[in-house]
Amino acid sequence: MKPERPPRHSKRPPHEPSGPFRKPTAASQRNPNAKRDLSQGGTSWEKSADWYDRIIGEKGSELYQEVVIPKALDLLRPARDETILDLGCGQGVFSRALATSGAMVTGIDASRSLVEKARSYPARNKIRYLERDAAQLQGLNDFDGISAILCLQNLEHLDQVCAAAYQTLKPGGRMLWVLNHPAFRIPRQSAWGFEDERKIQYRRIDAYSSTLTIPIVMHPGKANSETTLSIHRSVQELTRCGFEAGFMLSGLQEWHSHKQSQPGPRARAENRARQEFPLFLALLWTRPKG
Repeated sequence: MKPERPPRHSKRPPHEPSGPFRKPTAASQRNPNAKRDLSQGGTSWEKSADWYDRIIGEKGSELYQEVVIPKALDLLRPARDETILDLGCGQGVFSRALATSGAMVTGIDASRSLVEKARSYPARNKIRYLERDAAQLQGLNDFDGISAILCLQNLEHLDQVCAAAYQTLKPGGRMLWVLNHPAFRIPRQSAWGFEDERKIQYRRIDAYSSTLTIPIVMHPGKANSETTLSIHRSVQELTRCGFEAGFMLSGLQEWHSHKQSQPGPRARAENRARQEFPLFLALLWTRPKG
């Protein structure tokens, strides 16, 4: 499982304090259909697998443990002996959480190194990990549930992923998406600001409706740092992919940070902002039984 994956251009947490605005650049608004040299990054996490594993590790970051994992499990509600497919599983953080419920889990990821790391971690129940593109699900068994936790921004071909997921999900099965909130957390297009006169922390949004393919430098300040591409889609565009594949939207939640600021002149404003601007959007889809 990959934090959307923390925002990879910064080591600051998603509740980052106010700071200078980030100006949009021409590169950040690149056409998602334009040809790209994926060897220089693409949406793959293969080149940064070791770095990412050091950050997330076996159990995930504090934000995963306190917010993402418990809320995702509560919404998806995996049951004992159900079959669950974990798309973009990374090093298997959410796959292992699913397995604790007694579900039979298959985790897939396009990064060979992350799949190998997932296999290296112990799990309560056996988990099958496969190196597989999320749109290439042929030959896998029908599943009772599918999860896609903080990986949608790395899927360039979401239409194809949705179509493949629909075919591999049993009628009546459900699919859970969790992503950085697309209305408030857009790389290079959103930032915190602070208004001294009113003493409020606010969120600045420079772009939202356009589908953007945004290059992310994995290690800012490091010479020859590899890059990856993060794809921003509006809620309308995200849901279009699910609806056109045949899914019904059966649940929607917005999740906020659990953090609290230390006492200080901006603590009250920061705490209020955390509760006004959700970090994550969760969408629960269902394949109709008919």
